[in-house]
Amino acid sequence: MRQKAVVRGAAIIMVATIASRLLGYARDKIIAYQFGRSSHTDAFWSAFSVPDILYYLLAGGALSAALIPVLTDYLVRDEREEAWRVVATLANLLIGLVAVGVLLIVVIAPVLVEIGLPGFRVKPDTMDECVLYVRILAPMVFFTALSALSTGALQSFKHFTWPAVAWSTYNVGFILGAVFLARSLGIAGLCLGVLAGAASMVLVQMPSLFRRGFRYRPVLDLRHEGVARAIRYFLPVMAGLMFTQISLFLLPYIFGSYFEGGVTTLRYANRLVILPLGLFGVAISTAAFPALAEQAALGESSEFKRTFSGSLRAILLLSVPSCVGLAVLAAPITRLLWQGGHFDAAAAEATAFALVYFSAALLGISGLQVASRAFYSVKDMRTPPIVGVAYVAVNFALAALLIRTPLKYGGVALATSFSTTLGLVVLLALLRRRLGPMGGRDILSCLLKACVASAAMGFTCYYVSWWLGHALGTPVTRFSLSAPVGGPGQVSSLLAVAAQTFGSIGAGAVVYYAALRILRTSELEVVRQQVLTRLKRA
Repeated sequence: MRQKAVVRGAAIIMVATIASRLLGYARDKIIAYQFGRSSHTDAFWSAFSVPDILYYLLAGGALSAALIPVLTDYLVRDEREEAWRVVATLANLLIGLVAVGVLLIVVIAPVLVEIGLPGFRVKPDTMDECVLYVRILAPMVFFTALSALSTGALQSFKHFTWPAVAWSTYNVGFILGAVFLARSLGIAGLCLGVLAGAASMVLVQMPSLFRRGFRYRPVLDLRHEGVARAIRYFLPVMAGLMFTQISLFLLPYIFGSYFEGGVTTLRYANRLVILPLGLFGVAISTAAFPALAEQAALGESSEFKRTFSGSLRAILLLSVPSCVGLAVLAAPITRLLWQGGHFDAAAAEATAFALVYFSAALLGISGLQVASRAFYSVKDMRTPPIVGVAYVAVNFALAALLIRTPLKYGGVALATSFSTTLGLVVLLALLRRRLGPMGGRDILSCLLKACVASAAMGFTCYYVSWWLGHALGTPVTRFSLSAPVGGPGQVSSLLAVAAQTFGSIGAGAVVYYAALRILRTSELEVVRQQVLTRLKRA
């Protein structure tokens, strides 16, 4: 019965995740089509960055990860009243803290924008617009926090449906704001759609909470053992996730504010990095975490190292070719996914330029996911955040230097790629120092084989893309394509770019797989078996 429940829950989450990803793409595509790349979109995405980061930190797992173990302990002892007392206390604590925070954000919004987005100081109209959007979007944090709390509570009862659906309702609200409210209110209407989507995340989960016995109580029992434990678990997990989000979103927006359309460009470029990160970087590390924690608790050092090494090698085997593929095919991918309407050829070219330098960040960020969890498994909650502070500082300093070069906002993306990769190397070195050899030779061998195979794949992708581009009338010139794609009456061009993109990816995938087989890469079979197992379970 337990196995069936796990498989059913995994299937629900998988389907909902795919739906959410598709709706997320549709959301960003609609916004790009309607508003393009301008100072107005820079103002919106900058204002959206802080609540968006909190959305990923809270609703994306930190609060749920802290709450589920605590509530599960009470539920297995049939102490539901105590479990709901913990939930009620945390709800009241969140309501109080977030209410104060939202009010503070609204009051000091001009100061926050001036300090956090220094590039807007010479663009007073953009700064004023950003301040307005910050104030409108501030309540999103309130709904995000309550949604994350509801998700953790429901998943503790092994109910996955409505928490999974909530992610999609958020994107639906976002889309409705872009399609309907933005027609009359502009980007301010888009902000209202964001708030509606965030509120829906709470509303769709409330009926299920009430059916399982939740009732609001005006309690604030901060001395309760369960409350204290949830807070103690939450802080280090959030800290570990926070630095990745700062590197991917906050710092690029800060430095992107110096360039017209820079924030929007970097936003759409890193959205393409997040897709493979979610598909295998987060997925592999999340799946490995319970096993690592159990092996560490049982003192099974050899098994722990074997699990960690295997997980990291699987990530390398998938992230290295993804980095190469995103860089080589940046132009057709960007044109296919984003160009159309007000997001013109120049905007697509700029985004492709940034993507080339952002692509390498995938390797560092994916590896950081599993390396951080290895430290958490051995009860070391301090090392990943400390290393996070260090690589964010390197990111900041390097970005400040590179934006003064001809790379401009591409330098901001390159700084993120370098600093996150450096953070991974440092964490691996510290992990080896603490636990001894971690299968370094196998990891380096896998990395070398992945690099060699990816180089062959990269050449294949480039030349197939070049050949298909000329054959189909969409040749690549630097980071752009010669013909605009995606507007009315351009369906044939869109299909040509789709054929060029997917044809290149398909040819590259075949060459990469063949090269790994020729190199006798043992990890290839492990990954293949894991994929087949997941497909059978789904």
